[in-house]
Amino acid sequence: MKKSAEIKRNTFSLIAKNLIILVVLAVVAFVGAFSWFTQHTKATADGINAMTKANDKLEFYIMPPSDSDQYAAINQRLRDNATWNSQHSSETPKRTEWHRGNLAFDFSDQEFKFMDGLFMSEVTGDGASFKIPKLMQYNNVAYIDSTQAFENAVANDNYMSFDLYFRSQSNYSIALTNESTIEPVDTADALSGQHDYTGDAQEASMKPGAIGAVRMSILNCEANNERELLWIPAPNVWYNGLTDHLYTGLTASGSGNYSFSDKGSAYYDESDTTKLKLTTEGTTTHAFYSANNANRTTWANGTYNVIASTAGDYRLGSDSSDDVTVVTLQNQDNDYRYGHIRVNLWIEGEDAEARLRLVNGKFNMSLYFDIKDTVQATESGS
Repeated sequence: MKKSAEIKRNTFSLIAKNLIILVVLAVVAFVGAFSWFTQHTKATADGINAMTKANDKLEFYIMPPSDSDQYAAINQRLRDNATWNSQHSSETPKRTEWHRGNLAFDFSDQEFKFMDGLFMSEVTGDGASFKIPKLMQYNNVAYIDSTQAFENAVANDNYMSFDLYFRSQSNYSIALTNESTIEPVDTADALSGQHDYTGDAQEASMKPGAIGAVRMSILNCEANNERELLWIPAPNVWYNGLTDHLYTGLTASGSGNYSFSDKGSAYYDESDTTKLKLTTEGTTTHAFYSANNANRTTWANGTYNVIASTAGDYRLGSDSSDDVTVVTLQNQDNDYRYGHIRVNLWIEGEDAEARLRLVNGKFNMSLYFDIKDTVQATESGS
């Protein structure tokens, strides 16, 4: 079995475009004085919309996250529930199979029901494991109570998580492509260009800034759940929790409040209880708490598989050189090769934009997967 690092070093031949598309609409609403964000945004069919698209070279299926290989369980479910996929349509019932072509996520269907109780609530994590710290408050800024133990966050209660299975009769590697986006819903224009929003009068324009706290990760379940990607889609926005200003249009070459550098979260200074301060890391850095002793960890863009979308367009990258290989179909079952990944979507509570002022921010997640032919690459010695 090849390690993912070895897979990334290989050169694969691209044979199809836009084979799988996942489109997710997530509603983010922050409430409560002592929390980073709400526990009351239910992800029903009205809160999350998703669809997939694939050509005939690849089949796919969605399952709840599990440490066990669920490939056999998928096939057993399809045999036992041959018609459930068309129970809610006017079509003639037909045998349900692995998905091809277009598929809309429907939380009333068995495949997706494990996500219908999702609440986006306060979590912090490295993209693979997530915790819920106990919080204190000072001048409307929440901070970690380091004297109390963290709770374990629950998948599809506190954050979204699903396993995406792929199968084919060929040995493909699969990449998340640069076209993938995580972006505000219907309000992208409000966050385009350099703007300074503040106060109650501009609160509606500030709310889309919640996208700055959104994170997505992909774990390679065929390589011991190795994290292949931790994505920061919107480092171009920054909320200054000390002054209640939201700045948009941050760039690497910017200056003052419009650069990526030195734009951290507000925190409580225990050495001076009359002051709040800002952490010094930039918006392209992923900050999180990694242990019950409130050990704060930071990973900069380009380290630990962190990718920050610095172009301001909420895309994973600008061209195919930015595609991220996430899994290879290396398992064998009769005539099929199969494999799977885990997709995690969460609001990072330690980020500057996970604050009360940005209640009701909304965002879309569109993931585009492509396939690459590993057999040809191996035979050619590339």
